[in-house]
Amino acid sequence: MKNLSLKYKLFLSTAVVVLLYAFFSILFVNLYVKNTFEKESIRAGKSLAAAMSSHIVDYLLIKDYLSIDKFFDQIMATNSEVSYIFIEKDGEILLHTFQGGFPRKLLDVVHERNTVDYVTVKTGEETYHDFSAPIFEGRAGFLRVGISEKVGEDAIRETIKSLVFIAVGFLVIALIVSIVISRRLTRPISLLTSSATEIADGNYSKVIDVHGDDEVGKLSSAFSMMVGAVKIREKELREVNEEMETVNVKLHEYITELNRTKDELVKLRQDKAVTETSKAMIHHMRQPLTYLVMAIELFTDEIQGGAFNMDAIQKRLFAIEEAGVKVSELLKKFEALKEYRTVEYSDQTKIIDIGEE
Repeated sequence: MKNLSLKYKLFLSTAVVVLLYAFFSILFVNLYVKNTFEKESIRAGKSLAAAMSSHIVDYLLIKDYLSIDKFFDQIMATNSEVSYIFIEKDGEILLHTFQGGFPRKLLDVVHERNTVDYVTVKTGEETYHDFSAPIFEGRAGFLRVGISEKVGEDAIRETIKSLVFIAVGFLVIALIVSIVISRRLTRPISLLTSSATEIADGNYSKVIDVHGDDEVGKLSSAFSMMVGAVKIREKELREVNEEMETVNVKLHEYITELNRTKDELVKLRQDKAVTETSKAMIHHMRQPLTYLVMAIELFTDEIQGGAFNMDAIQKRLFAIEEAGVKVSELLKKFEALKEYRTVEYSDQTKIIDIGEE
């Protein structure tokens, strides 16, 4: 059912409705109409039997059987449902309408004797309503009228046949209507489906040519408006995307330039740090080295002059040692240098201060 197309679903739905209508109509005929028809037949049969018994009283009392026989023929000619008529009195048949002889077993049927009564009797393949009406309060005998159920059954059967033909006609009409409606309904839906598939693939150029004031036409118009809105939205998104790409390229260029500038700044700071460190080393080592050179020169001059003064020599050696220790300490400080501060030098140059911690 899920895989069926809309037109087949429409036809099947209509067919189911028609078949259900036919089924319940036939059920209604079999139950309600048949019951009503049977009640009406019993009522009519009782009325007929009572009227006939009243009509033949005088003829029966004077034993005018010929008039009664003509009357029975008229009744059977004008009432097709009447199958037989006979008069019985004290177990004897006074008059009957059977052509092939009277069936004696009808005398075994028991009726109430003081009123119009009926009993359902089955003879052969047919079923009858056997009506009994007393004639002259039963003193002149009893009139028996047999009304066949075949007439009612035939009428019901014909009614059911008519309902079946009507159901078949409705099915044909439903098929034609479903085809017309499906063409009217499924064609625009197929166009909408095809357009939706095209749009899903990115093709917005397909035009939906469905017109009308019904729901399908309104849906088509709304779909066309949606396609136009999607086109505009996609164009705006494309423009925004292009702008974003342009911004992205520029941003990449800016980042590249920024990284290059950063590298240059780092290199510049490194070069500056090396320069400042060199200047600081020169500044801090100039004094002890100058003192050391002067002490060595004085010590050399004294040795060359031949004047050996042990106290003076010891002082010079002590000064040389002290200058060497100072240089060694400065070298250790530079070796362990992690951070520093700069101070203004006499020639307006910033140098590194690695003074005592």
